[in-house]
Amino acid sequence: MNAPPNPDSYFRVDDRVVELKVHRCLWSGRYSENSPLAIAECASERVMRTEIDVRALRDGEFVVLHDDRFDRLTDATGLVREATAVEATRPRFTDGTHPLLFSEAAELIAANEFPRRIEIDLKNLAPYTRPQAEALVRAVQPIKERAHFATPADWNLRRLLAVDPTVLVSFNPHCYIDTELYDDTRLPTGAYGYRDAHPLARQRLSTTAEYLRDRFGGIMRLVPGPVEAHLRVGMLERILDDGVADVADIFHSLGIKLDVWTLDADTPRWRERFARVVAAGVDIVTTNTAPALARAARADLQRR
Repeated sequence: MNAPPNPDSYFRVDDRVVELKVHRCLWSGRYSENSPLAIAECASERVMRTEIDVRALRDGEFVVLHDDRFDRLTDATGLVREATAVEATRPRFTDGTHPLLFSEAAELIAANEFPRRIEIDLKNLAPYTRPQAEALVRAVQPIKERAHFATPADWNLRRLLAVDPTVLVSFNPHCYIDTELYDDTRLPTGAYGYRDAHPLARQRLSTTAEYLRDRFGGIMRLVPGPVEAHLRVGMLERILDDGVADVADIFHSLGIKLDVWTLDADTPRWRERFARVVAAGVDIVTTNTAPALARAARADLQRR
């Protein structure tokens, strides 16, 4: 017990630690995303942080899958939400394993010391029923102290907290402010150039920095006690382009860590973008290529 975490899952910048959150448990890329083998690899490789995706099923259970359909990830077809627990765990991933129910994934994670922190990304925006919220809270118990529920649906986080005020939660503000147009939000473009329907966005009444501090300060308080805020890397870069260099401080002043997603070592200009994100003071970078990012960070620090 108390083994050190894998050095490719975090790095140090001066007096702070930046953790690399392994997106969908894709550490080496040898196994299917969110699969039992991918989860087990993150445990055996002593990964600091991971993320798994969870979707609701027709019978009140939850399965560990990212997409709303089985088609891309498994040998089955159809909508995930229309499947029962038995039906959802029958398909095969390309690595030969079957999808896990969330309760099964929690037990698998609980059997190991790593990962130290787990983000449970809740993919459904539809409001949870009380039985659904209770089922999620029951399932998370084996890993409750090191896991947090995350979603843009603040209403569902409040439903979970109504069942158990001690579960940990984190929040993605993209339903309220972003730089891209999504079908599930369709936010208008405001006076500061961000997708935002709030009255403060109707005309320029302050600096962009003051506007963002006001907006994030209000949005993050929609959820009691979030431990992390999740910003798309493109959103963070836009904020930096607007001259707001202290964006991480906006969240730190609220007692919240800043996670930026998703930045990989196979995207254009990734080294330049990664260095810029790290310099912005973020606490966590979500990635599908954690070892490559860690090596790049160490190399950059050696050149300084």
